[in-house]
Amino acid sequence: MINNSVKLAQYKLSQHRLQGEKSKLNIFEVAQLMDSIKISQQIKNSATGSVFYSVYNN
Repeated sequence: MINNSVKLAQYKLSQHRLQGEKSKLNIFEVAQLMDSIKISQQIKNSATGSVFYSVYNN
């Protein structure tokens, strides 16, 4: 589910870049899309890091 929302956000941002001034997204919507991508990457990195931390402690 998270992957689908990230892919959708990436697609919307790419469309926004292509359309330029004709894009219907405002700056707040673009910022929200960028934040959702950034947060999902942080979640993915922290999940991976916690696995290695658990293995290291054992």
